[in-house]
Amino acid sequence: MGLDLLVKNGTVVDGSGVARYQGDVGIKDGRINAIGRIREPARRIIDADGLIVAPGFIDGHTHMDAQVAWDPLGSCSCWHGVTTVLMGNCGFALAPCGPDDREWFARCLEAVEDIPTDAMMAGIDWTWETFPEYLANVEQLPKGLNYGAYIGHSALRMYVMGERALTEAANEDDLDRMANAVEEALLVGAVGFSTSRATTHITPDGTPVASRIAEWNEIDRIVASMAKMNTGVFQIGPDTSSGSAYKEFLQRLRKITLDNGRPVMFGISSTKQGDDPLPWQSQTGFIDEVVAEGGHIWGQATTRPISAVFSAKSYLPFDGLPVWKQ
Repeated sequence: MGLDLLVKNGTVVDGSGVARYQGDVGIKDGRINAIGRIREPARRIIDADGLIVAPGFIDGHTHMDAQVAWDPLGSCSCWHGVTTVLMGNCGFALAPCGPDDREWFARCLEAVEDIPTDAMMAGIDWTWETFPEYLANVEQLPKGLNYGAYIGHSALRMYVMGERALTEAANEDDLDRMANAVEEALLVGAVGFSTSRATTHITPDGTPVASRIAEWNEIDRIVASMAKMNTGVFQIGPDTSSGSAYKEFLQRLRKITLDNGRPVMFGISSTKQGDDPLPWQSQTGFIDEVVAEGGHIWGQATTRPISAVFSAKSYLPFDGLPVWKQ
């Protein structure tokens, strides 16, 4: 009967770690049927000469929480071989969120990720309040990519604590409600819980986002709730304000993963900013040490330098300088 699709003459990079090689890929009934030099007939043939043939990439750090509402293709991720994205990183999410807080959540995303508030308010049919409702909304949207989502700490804190989330430590009732909400999110398919300690993550008013106000015992409590369910990844944006701050941050992560057994994901950066910045070699060395101790911890890093286009209408690196504000 032959194959449904034959991709021939491509350079195969199969993700196993072996060297790339020239070959064909045959597909039948939606599954890879054969790899190699294929002579079997196919209903459709694609000549991939000069092209890479590879499994779809998973982008583990995106902020497509709003974009998924109006962009079925998931551009520009789809242009680069990405077939699965994880959103809700660094504590920034659009759920849970009360109706009165929608514009504030959108403005926070604009302040950190430069996603225009007007675009979000116009492009999102904001029908949800809880995280399960948000995930159900994403499920029914037309999509060209696979989507997974973290429940974000800043969103969760604002939902549970209101304006207190921006100034106060959580009380016992707050902690119980947040832990329960995370467990509820995991039950409906959240990939985990995300937060941030990064000093660059600020509100539209220039104050720390809600997750940065949280004490570490709050994070411990929430990750422990994931450990109780034996599921979920803990993702966190690091405090790279100085070498000493980063070292303290890493020791916190060591304790969290060793105490709870949950996978931890954090950003690795190579930067000259801040006081006595920690080199990337120290960060990867730390990962090796924790893994040797039995922890489950991974670093997220870019394969190319981070670059951005700025204008006088957008967020600028100079915005934190007092003289620039004048």
